[in-house]
Parts: sequence; structure tokens; C-alpha cells
Amino acid sequence: MIPRNAGLTQFAAAIFRCFASYAMSVILLTLLLVLVFIGTIEQVRIGLYPAQQRYFESFIAVFPLFGSIPLPLPGGYLLITLIFINILCGALIRAPKHLRRPGLLIAHTGVLLLGVWGFVTFHYSLTGYVDLEEGESASTFKDYLDWELRITELGNPGTPARQYVVHHRDFDSARPEKPISLEHPQLPFSVTIYRWLPNAAPVPDSGPDSVDGVTLVPCPTAAEPSGNLPGLILSAANAAPEKGLVWAGQRAPLVLTAGERQYRLDLAPREWPLPFSIKLLKFRHETHPGTAMPSHFSSRVEVREGDATREVEIRMNEPLRHRNHTLYQASWGPQNAEPGAQLYSVLSVSRNPAGEWALYASLIITAGLLIHYGQVFRDFLQKSSGKRST
Repeated sequence: MIPRNAGLTQFAAAIFRCFASYAMSVILLTLLLVLVFIGTIEQVRIGLYPAQQRYFESFIAVFPLFGSIPLPLPGGYLLITLIFINILCGALIRAPKHLRRPGLLIAHTGVLLLGVWGFVTFHYSLTGYVDLEEGESASTFKDYLDWELRITELGNPGTPARQYVVHHRDFDSARPEKPISLEHPQLPFSVTIYRWLPNAAPVPDSGPDSVDGVTLVPCPTAAEPSGNLPGLILSAANAAPEKGLVWAGQRAPLVLTAGERQYRLDLAPREWPLPFSIKLLKFRHETHPGTAMPSHFSSRVEVREGDATREVEIRMNEPLRHRNHTLYQASWGPQNAEPGAQLYSVLSVSRNPAGEWALYASLIITAGLLIHYGQVFRDFLQKSSGKRST
């Protein structure tokens, strides 16, 4: 008599053998090689960050073959997940385990740890930037992607101002046919957002969305997230003016008056605290002779944590690592500065709770391969000596 679940068990065993097979390993690694090649080429066309999102952080990626034919490909997230399952099933669960050949088992364990590091980094790390002129200090860094609508009550200069913050994900789906209202019990007015634009520019206009002859129009998303200037169109109840525009690039903020009180509305990048403060001491910027292409740029900074200070040189390929934070020399500005003008340095900041896991995984992989190939070399020498004696 055949058990009822025998067919299900056989199907599960077949699936396991498929995921644990060498053929699956070859297919997945080949697809990953193709994806890395295409994603690297696409960085030149669409930019680093869009290529990273489209090809390496997705389940499915669509590559425009010959510029017009959509070619679907498995994304980097999907491929790395399948490779992790393949190694777990084939190299650790299915493979025979004995002390005679521990090297490969150790190496594959390191590869799995590297996959866990990638998962934690993707889901739990924060990336942003800090821009400093010489002599300036900062103890926070700005997020590349997250924006906040800040409503600040304007009061006496000597008293701290109350501020109300709304994350852009709470209203980024707003549109004229489905506006989103924002209220707070301590605010004497409410705000209704009619449109959110991830990247916008002001233009003269006299249409229904214009304010004082100006409106915001959508712009293509910038190749780098730091180049986006979002904006929104809103109306206010029980405050004046009743309609307004808030744009991240505006010099003068929108000010609402409710009774005898005034409130300033700004769009600003979300800020994250640093466990230390950083001060820019000196910024160096050099270009290739006769061109505007940078040949070298670096920042001499002072890192202060409590009463302890130290000076560090941050270069293009030499970041600063401190307390799960990594600071890279990203860029500088303004890009169209005249010779001798004051420049500011832009440092890319990454906060990763699994910052050192990649190093530990690499050391484990190295140790496993050294043990394995050391044993292979020893066996080769033993066989060679045995043949000579015979």
C-alpha cells in the first residue's frame, strides 16, 4: 500500500536534488556573470544608482536589447537568493561530511556568511551623505532617498521652535483626484497635499496648480539620487495663503499664517545621527592638466568622539571606517566654481550593522581553501613519492 503523501515526498526530494545539483550551480553562476556584465555596461548609460536598483537589487530585470527589445533577466536579488539555497542544499546538507576534507565545508560556510552579510546590508543599512566646507562640523548625515516635510513654528529668537515632521512616504501617493490631508492636534490648521513630485522644477504658469504665476513640473529622475529636488503642491485650511508650493530647491520657504502665529514649511532630506562628529580641516581638489576631469580630491577631517580626537585623510579609494560607519570621498561642489572659489566636500556615509561580516566571511573562505588545497598538494606529494619508490 502506497502512503498518500508518497507523491508529495518524491516531488520534494526531486526539488531538493534540483537545487542541490552542480547543473543548477553552473546555470546560476552563468546568469550572474551575464547580469554583472550587463549591469556594469548599463552604469555608463543610466548611471550608477539606477543600474544598481534595476539590475542588482531586483527580482526581475529588463534589459533593452539593441535599445528596443525588452529582454527579461533574473535580478541580482533573486540570483543571490537562489545561489544561497544551492550552496546550502548542495555543499552543506547533501555533501558528505567527514574530517578528511574539511576545507570545502569551511569555504562554503564562508560563502553563506557572505550571503547573510549581503541580506543584512541590503535591508538594514543606511546610506547618505554629508557636505562640509572647510571649518564646518557635522554630527548627522542626510539620507539620499528619504525626504521630510517639516512644519516649524516661528516664535521668539530666544525660545526653541516646535517642529512637526512628516515623512514623504506618508503622502507620496497624493494626486489631484486623491489628495492626502495632514493634521495634528497642536496645529491650528490642516494641510492637504494634491501632488508629490520626486524631482521637480519651477516654471511660469497661470493654470489651476500655479501660485503667484509659478507652478512645479515633473523632471526626469536624476542619475544620482542626490541630484533630485522633490516638490509638492498643497492647500491649507484655516491659514493663509490657502495654496502654496514647497520645493526642495527654493531659497525662501513657504510661510503660513494662522491667527497670530506663523509656520515655515520646508522639504529637507531625512537626517540620521552619527556617534561622533566630523570637521573638515582641508579639502584638496586637483584636475588633469588642461581638462576639468578630477585627478585627485581628498578631505582632511577631524573625528571627535567625547574628548578623543584624531585626524584622518579621506581619499577616493581610502575611506574612513569608524563604529559601523564608512565615509567615502564622493564628490565636491559647486561643479561650476571659478578658480579660487570656496569649495565644499561631499562625503558618502554608510551605516551597516554587518560592516565587518564581509571581512570575516572572506577570512573563512580563505582559510577553507588553504586547508583544502593544502591537503590536495600533500596527497599529490605522497603519490609522487610512492611512484618514485616503486
